[in-house]
Amino acid sequence: MIEAYVPTGARMRAVRASPDAIPAEAVWIDLLDPRPDEIAAVEQLCGIDMPTREEMVEIEVSSRLYSQDDADFMTASVVFGLDGGKPSFAPVTFMLADRRLITLRYSAPKSFAIYAAKLCREAPRHGGAADSGAQPGAAEKPAVSRGDRPPSADTILIGLLETVIDRVADLLETISADLDNIGEDIFSSSARKKPTGTKDFKSLLRRIGAAGDLTSRAREGLATLDRLLPFLQLALDRRKSSAKDAKPRVRAMARDVHSLNDFVTFLSNKTTFLLETTVGMISIEQNAIIKIFSVAAVAFLPPTLIASIYGMNFRFMPELGWTFGYPAALALMVLSAVVPMLFFRYKNWL
Repeated sequence: MIEAYVPTGARMRAVRASPDAIPAEAVWIDLLDPRPDEIAAVEQLCGIDMPTREEMVEIEVSSRLYSQDDADFMTASVVFGLDGGKPSFAPVTFMLADRRLITLRYSAPKSFAIYAAKLCREAPRHGGAADSGAQPGAAEKPAVSRGDRPPSADTILIGLLETVIDRVADLLETISADLDNIGEDIFSSSARKKPTGTKDFKSLLRRIGAAGDLTSRAREGLATLDRLLPFLQLALDRRKSSAKDAKPRVRAMARDVHSLNDFVTFLSNKTTFLLETTVGMISIEQNAIIKIFSVAAVAFLPPTLIASIYGMNFRFMPELGWTFGYPAALALMVLSAVVPMLFFRYKNWL
């Protein structure tokens, strides 16, 4: 699918384009899961060779960040599926070619839809360097820069990256809240007298594992953005048409990424702590079960000894001819079981 964003006065207008009718005045061309003919049409229009899907997932920096044919290519891992409850990351390639921005993606990050709606809704307004967008409640960044002209490709790319970073921050906030809930569940279960069941421990371990996996993926995504931003700064230095506030906004994004990396480190440490706590709780529960069996074995050892003695087939045993021998033996076995249990309770071993 080809979505072209065409300037209409001071605003942008989204156009669903076919391969043979891509608007030449489009400032942003967004390719979502494109067909080969759509890729070929955009390559011919912009005079570039776009990376393949296999090249987009390569981990070498030279394969993700490079310049070719007067165009700059930048690939980053972008979060998607956050609203659906199954967040993940997928590579997205951003290409600056002349006066156009081309994005190539095979997933549907909500950040693209959010920024596209803002881009088409808002008119350019006064705005300086973007403030930190990684914190909740911060002032919303303008989709476009000041002036009466429509936004340039550089401005759109910067605004799009700001939205991507905001979504990563939302993901980290979700992980942090989930870890807080896990911690409450762990410590509340330890306060119950009833032993925690195996199913409860399995659920806790699954939740901790999912949080740890998302944290590591977020770290990977932030690492790609951390490498992308200095390259973008160099690309903007080469492009004389960049807006005046472009470089300060890129520096602000770099600060946001660094702060989010610090927060990811905190979440990783917290995940490790909760995992070790859960494993410790499992050990405590297992020790409690083993203690119960050990106490039961000790408690039933004296009655077993007494029953064994009176089960011997000796001819001359004084109690064999005693009228109250049988009930006395039973009472002695009960007493020998109760006394150790009371002693264990007195010692707080039970």
